[in-house]
Amino acid sequence: MKNINMTHKELIDQVSANLFKQSGKLESRRSWLVMRNYLELLDTEQLKSMLKDHG
Repeated sequence: MKNINMTHKELIDQVSANLFKQSGKLESRRSWLVMRNYLELLDTEQLKSMLKDHG
């Protein structure tokens, strides 16, 4: 699994990229920042789980 060796920031980048791929567009800079702030609060295992579930 690719995401095992990713840093916390890399996981946040990947999860946010996946979420925007699913939504089809960047809603706004503000929503993007709110989502990124939320992802920053999650731990590494939670982020990996999100990638696994949505990957």
